[in-house]
Amino acid sequence: MWKKLLGKKDKATEHSHEVPKGIVDAILATVGARAIPPMPGAAQKAFQLAVDPNAEARDFVEVIESDESLSARIVRIANSVYFDRGHGSKTIEQAVNVIGINELRCVLNANALSDLFPSRHPARNQLWAHDIATALIARQLAQRLLPGKAEMAFLGGLMHDIGKLLLLQRAEERYVKVLQQVEREGCLFHEAEVEQFVFDHTQVGSVIARSWNFTPELLEVIATHHRRDLSPHGLAGIVSGADVLSHGLALGHGKGMSKLAQRMKEQVPQYLNAFGIPEHEQRGQLDLMIRNFDSEYNLYAGKDGR
Repeated sequence: MWKKLLGKKDKATEHSHEVPKGIVDAILATVGARAIPPMPGAAQKAFQLAVDPNAEARDFVEVIESDESLSARIVRIANSVYFDRGHGSKTIEQAVNVIGINELRCVLNANALSDLFPSRHPARNQLWAHDIATALIARQLAQRLLPGKAEMAFLGGLMHDIGKLLLLQRAEERYVKVLQQVEREGCLFHEAEVEQFVFDHTQVGSVIARSWNFTPELLEVIATHHRRDLSPHGLAGIVSGADVLSHGLALGHGKGMSKLAQRMKEQVPQYLNAFGIPEHEQRGQLDLMIRNFDSEYNLYAGKDGR
């Protein structure tokens, strides 16, 4: 459990996102030196809008219109039961107005980023579903604890396990062994990954994040979300807790993840208490997390229903 629930990060924590050169070399030897391409154009533009507090509606329209596939998805989402108000959106401008800027940051990023490091292995769908669940819970927690960072919390939850996606794509046979160990023992992913690769997905994610010039704040989320000495009132701590809560609620889990879910379920009350959620509100907050995932998953799953 978090050891410094309200404390400041020490110097070791501040530098914990730095990946030793030997580990970087091992990662690149596993996935390939050219395995991390430049971030796709649409994803890069969506990411830039997500971290720009001054972005306006016309900026979103411009980005969406530059990608035909993304345009179709956004209009379809605007016309979904979740957003449609009976008028129907036929243009990108109408879709943007219907969805709204804050929600659009989340929708745009999830749909633009859903195709990163694709794989035909069914575990790819499961991993992305967990990312969406973590993003939704992180946003819900941030709305309560860190309101000005709600959309960034969503993006952090979405990207926290990006290292897993690359490992599954580039080292599928070995990563399947990681999945099997998690299913068999109920251990955490990063524990099984170290046994299989010597490094874990947080370190792989850090290499990706540096290559793509992610913000220091997002880099910290990716690199440290398995630490338990993070403040629950900071972005990294919120995403870390959301990760545990989504596993504990088995959101996005495949059938074989019951042991992991049970292990995380036992920690749920501790995390809710750490976030300052009164006991009489905790059941309601958990129910809301489940409802949000059930009702909003398809908004963020991507073009093929991930």
